[in-house]
Formats: sequence, C-alpha cells, structure tokens
Amino acid sequence: MKIYNSAFESGRWAPGAVAAVGKFDGIHLGHQKIIRLAVARAKKLKVRCLVVTFDPLPDQFLLLYSYRPLLSEAEKMEILGRMGVDAVVIMPFDKELACLSPEAFAVTVLKEQLKAREIVVGEDFCFGKDRAGTAEALIEFGRAMGFKVHAVPLVRAAGQKISASRIRELIESGNRAGAEKLLGRAPA
Repeated sequence: MKIYNSAFESGRWAPGAVAAVGKFDGIHLGHQKIIRLAVARAKKLKVRCLVVTFDPLPDQFLLLYSYRPLLSEAEKMEILGRMGVDAVVIMPFDKELACLSPEAFAVTVLKEQLKAREIVVGEDFCFGKDRAGTAEALIEFGRAMGFKVHAVPLVRAAGQKISASRIRELIESGNRAGAEKLLGRAPA
C-alpha cells in the first residue's frame, strides 16, 4: 500500500480512483462501512481505492478538542491495507487548507489534485472553512464537477452514532467491551 502526503501526488498515480475521505481516526464500524464501499466501488470500476485523511485532524488543528489517538499510524495503515485500500493520502491540515471554502476544497483538492472519479464520505461529513460544506453540498459539487459522491448513512449502536469520541469515553471509563463492539475489534 502506498502512502502519499498530497492529493496531487496520488492524483498523478491513480487518476480516476475512488476515494474515501474523512478523519478515520479510529477506523470504527462507521469508518469501515465507508471504506468498504470505496473498495467495492473501486473493484467494480477497476480503478484504485484511496483513503484520504488529515494530519493533524481538523478538530485538533482548530483546537476543538484534546486528542488521544485510538490507533497508531502503523496500526491504522495495517488495518487499511487489510481492507484492500491501494493508497492512503495523509493531507497536511494547515491554515491554508482550513481557510478553503467548501467549493474551493471540492475544486482544488478533489477535482484538480486528487482527480477522483468517485468520492465516498459519511452522511455527516463536513468540510471547508468553518465546516460549512455538507455531504449534500459535496454531492451537488460532484454533479457540477464530474465526480460521483456516495454519502454513507451513519452506523449506530444502542441508538447512538458510532464515533471516535464515544469510543474514547468508553475506554476511559473502563468499558473496553463496549469500545470493542463499536470498533469491531479489541481497542489498542
């Protein structure tokens, strides 16, 4: 599995790929559903599958929460490789990226640099300055720019959305069995 630090590099290596875009900070059951769809679409289209994520995570960069990783980078790459991902793009999240409007992110990163044929995100995906872009907006941008967008419904457990922050809370409270159910594997 290849690892890139820019969408431009991966776009040159795999133009027309299917890309799963998100934080993927725990690769929990919700993340797995997004990635599995991206892998399946890539196989169907006979193209490469990419996972696009960010370092630091946008919420970390914007100081919205303190962050304790659920996985090391090595563990994350191992899981993604086992899932059939061809490459991971770890985009540096900085002030320039944080200031892009949703449309500018779609044009610059997804269309011009990544050159993805299809994008897969969670239905709660937010992007662009002030998290103003939504999955619905990305679908519209995709229609206008020539790429298809799949917004994957949220995965829930006990009526609540599965999230990395929820998993962290379970681990910190000593409920490793509860965290395991949401991760689909034992927590690291």
